[in-house]
Amino acid sequence: MKKALALILAVLLAVGAVFTLASCGEKLNFGKEFKALSSQKDLLFQLNAQSVDVGVMDSVMAGYYMSQDSTYSGSLMIVEGLVLATEQYGVAVRKGSGLMKKINAALVELTKDGTVGTIAEKYGLASEVCIDTSATFTEMTEAEKADWDYVVNQGKMIVGYTDFAPISWEKDGELVGFDVELAKAVGAKIGLAVEFKLIDWNAKEALIEAKTIDCIWNGMTITEERLNAWEISIPYMNNKQVAVIRKADAEKYKTTADMKDAIVAAESGSAGESCIVKKGK
Repeated sequence: MKKALALILAVLLAVGAVFTLASCGEKLNFGKEFKALSSQKDLLFQLNAQSVDVGVMDSVMAGYYMSQDSTYSGSLMIVEGLVLATEQYGVAVRKGSGLMKKINAALVELTKDGTVGTIAEKYGLASEVCIDTSATFTEMTEAEKADWDYVVNQGKMIVGYTDFAPISWEKDGELVGFDVELAKAVGAKIGLAVEFKLIDWNAKEALIEAKTIDCIWNGMTITEERLNAWEISIPYMNNKQVAVIRKADAEKYKTTADMKDAIVAAESGSAGESCIVKKGK
């Protein structure tokens, strides 16, 4: 009996040690507690429900919901003058895929002929578009051509997305948004049908490697880590990470120092999370 109890205690201590080590590797840049949420839209819901105090998210999305959606615009606000990070969006495909060179060339052509500008105006994003129309690209290598041929042979480009207005969301039973329309325009330009697949953002790496999807086109921030892991397109949109709070807390939270006792949240695996959570020792 004593041996059994000793064994159980040892297991419990080992489990406790694992959790302790895991928590020691994570510190917060600000706030007293961090909550990782399933989506940026869930962040807005949790703020309204008063489950969190501060949410960090994309300015592109925050600006849309704070101005266009009465569910949130009446009760929530962006903290004025507080920019936690500046960044750019890009499209990601598998490493070594020639699909990226096709996408890049199409983005340049569609910008030059005014298509991108027209789509951006529709969603209030004209000032954020940043496609370099002077960009040039090399010919595909044999390896890149092989993956391009794979996509062509399947007859479509499968795009992974999440629910993220004004980038991609369902409205009246139809998938709409800037990235949705831009992906369709690029697909038409390069001769591919486009299929959209709703994904778990945390599973994006596994999905693209397994060829469940061919690209991630969903307001994805370009980072050094992602550039090393995937082929990333030329930047197509500017974005910032901003803090969203309840209007009732406007005087309470003006800086990150003011948020030292706040419960802060962001979408799991997002650029917003990286502004809050400092990994490592």
